[in-house]
Order: sequence, then C-alpha cells, then structure tokens
Amino acid sequence: MTAKTKSVNKRLIKSATSNEKRVHITPRASGWAVRREGNMAASKVVSTQKEAVSLAKVWVSNGTASKVIVHSKSGKFRVAK
Repeated sequence: MTAKTKSVNKRLIKSATSNEKRVHITPRASGWAVRREGNMAASKVVSTQKEAVSLAKVWVSNGTASKVIVHSKSGKFRVAK
C-alpha cells in the first residue's frame, strides 16, 4: 500500500464516521462516479458529469443526501447548486 493510498483510506474512515450525508461526483476512466461520502465503492457510474449531478440532486431532494460535491478531472472541487 502506497503512502497516498494510506492517506486516502484514513480520510475515508474519518468521513465515514461523520453525520454528513454528502455525495461526491468523481471522474473515472469509464465515466463519472456518484459516491456517498465514506464509501470506497461508487453507488453508480454514469457516462457524463451532468447526468451524475442530476442523479445526486435527486438524492438531495429525497433527503438521502445533504450536499453534492463535484470533483473535476484536474483535482479541483465545487459544491453543486
């Protein structure tokens, strides 16, 4: 396990213990992943970022998520409105 992987694992463990219900949209080789905070695996992978954000916003409106955080391919992130 590399140092970067260990760091990511520590952050995931910390976020899994929080009460936040944030959803992260992250780029993948096969599209865009919709991942609940604290989960290692994506809940769903879709072909476009727009589609991923739409799905996550449905989760927010249903009350199963509190906030949508969109990560770019360059590593920057923003909160979806």
